[in-house]
Order: sequence, then C-alpha cells, then structure tokens
Amino acid sequence: LKLIKDGTIQASNDFPEGGPVFDASPKQAPPAENTESFVDDVEPAQLSDPDPSSFSFEYVTFQNIMIDSNHRGAGISLSNALRTSIENVYVAHFSTTGINVHPSSSETYISNSFLGQHPTAGRDPHEGNFTGTAINLSGTNNALTDVVLFSSAVGVDVSGHGNTLSGVHCYNKATRFGGTGIYLRKSGLGQNRIINSYLDYTGIVAEDPLQLHVSNSFFRGDAFVALKSVKGVVSGVNIVDNTFSGSSKGTGIVQLQQSNGPFKKLIKLLWTGNSVEGMNNKATVAKGAVQGNGTSFTVDFNPVLLFPNRIRHVQYSLIATNGAFPNHVLRSVSNNRVVVATNVPVSATVFATVDQN
Repeated sequence: LKLIKDGTIQASNDFPEGGPVFDASPKQAPPAENTESFVDDVEPAQLSDPDPSSFSFEYVTFQNIMIDSNHRGAGISLSNALRTSIENVYVAHFSTTGINVHPSSSETYISNSFLGQHPTAGRDPHEGNFTGTAINLSGTNNALTDVVLFSSAVGVDVSGHGNTLSGVHCYNKATRFGGTGIYLRKSGLGQNRIINSYLDYTGIVAEDPLQLHVSNSFFRGDAFVALKSVKGVVSGVNIVDNTFSGSSKGTGIVQLQQSNGPFKKLIKLLWTGNSVEGMNNKATVAKGAVQGNGTSFTVDFNPVLLFPNRIRHVQYSLIATNGAFPNHVLRSVSNNRVVVATNVPVSATVFATVDQN
C-alpha cells in the first residue's frame, strides 16, 4: 500500500529528458508486450492477462496532485503495477505522455483528472503544434472515468484490452490539425468500451476493431469514428445511440480508412440508433422506400449504408394502388440497391429494410 497525495511537483530544468516525474517501475522492468504479434483469429480464451505473480506494485494511490513535467518528459509511468488509483490529478507540460500504463500493468483506475500539454480552454492559436499523448493504456482491464484531456496530439492511446472509458472529454487536438481523441490500436482481443463520453472536434480511430462498443457519446464539430484497416478485419463492433453534430459539410459519422487494403472480414456489426445533425448518417441497418409506376422499383441504400455492395438480409413490402394485385419478387440486392419487380405495370410503393450482417 502506498499513498501519494496533496501537493504540487515540478520537474527541474535539468530533469532527465523523456523520464516520468513519478516512475512506478521495478529496477529492471520486463520487456514490453508486443501487442502487434497477436493473430487475427485468436479465440479470447487463448489470450490472457498479465501473470499475477509478476506484479511489483499493488494498491498505489495518487491523489490530489498537480504534476508539471516542465516539457521534459512524462507525468506518471506504471509498470508491473496492479490496482492503481489516480484520483483528482492534474498533469501538465508533458512532452511525451501524461500517464503511461505499460502492458505489464492491470486494473489502473483514473478518475476526476485533467491532462494537457499546454494549459488552454480551447481555441488555442498553437493547437496545431500540440504533441504527445495524454494517457497511454497498453495494459489490461483499466478504467478512465470523468477525465478531461485538453491539449495533446492524442487524447487516449489504447493498445490493451478490456478497458472502459466513461465520461471522457477529449478536446486535445482537432481532427483538422491531425489530432485524435481516442486511438484504439490493433490488438488480439480488443474488447474496449467507450460510453458517455464527449469527442469535441476530435474523433475515434479504431484499427481492425474487435468487440468494440461505442454508445451514448457526443461527437461535436464533425468528429467521427474511423475504422482503419490493418489486416482487413472488423468483428463485433457496436456504434449505437450516439449523438453527432456537424457543420453540414458532408462528413460521415463513420468512415473507412483502407489505405492498407480493404476490409475483407466483417462479422456482427451494428451501427444504428444514432442521432445525426449536420453530418452524413452511416449505418449497417437501414430502411427506405420508393414510389413509382412500372414493373421495376429500386430502393438505393448507398447514401446510408457503411460498407459498399454488402446487403445480407432484406425484408420488403409492396403496396399497390388502384386495387391492383400484382405478383412481385425481389430481383437483386447488388451494389446496395434493392430491386423489386412485378409481373404487370403497377402504381405502387415499395418499403424495404436491410442490414449488412
């Protein structure tokens, strides 16, 4: 048990460059876990959390502390640490990372804290020059609760699994300046949750996400969720019940970044129930209708469906007017267009519901 609380500490001008002000690490820390080595199709049971016998620190608490890294290095570094609490801590002037949770650490709880490279309340004229990462979560089973990240290139960088981010307000560096609010790096398990958070002009990037849940969060200023292809796998991703607000410039709420290759493996995806204003809504479930006269009726879902040329399930209804009773059939779902044909010309409305799972 170790309690560090109540005070202000500042790195000196000759503080070791790149080092943390508080370093909770054993004298010889084990090599960092290589999260990039995990295979794509590994079952969750095949991957495990850190070995309980390997922890060097347990139940360390940082409370009511102001940390000024003086642009020399990091604020807090945790390695081989278990059940660490960081409460009401302000970390400023870091040049690398505000709080760094290494892969060998687990169950770090960070709450009611503020982190920023430069003190600002937004609209900083030097925002484009912000660097560093406010919080790095390479470990497992961590939680951020009610945390404000106000100036850094990346708000939260996550490469561990089983983490929960709740009530996190990111206005660290706007997307238009190259910033990212929450960056979820490719890992074997994923299984991270982002809930009740506020992405303020900066969004989320998720590499090959696996069992990612984003819900009840507010995306302001054209902030969006980007799915980045590394090996082209997306599985078990829910982006539901969020609010998106933009500037009517045609920005999509979910975007695909496929410079490394297209997404090829898509499993159990759900984008729905999001409230969208001033941005282009994208979803994996959609409803549409078309009214016309003739023998062919086409409902085009390209403006709303996230993935191109991918409709897996369709339900449709045809309502004919003037007492007509035609035979009708679903002809095609290619190119995200539902085509319904009738045996005779008819005036009718076709309603369709589709999903991409």
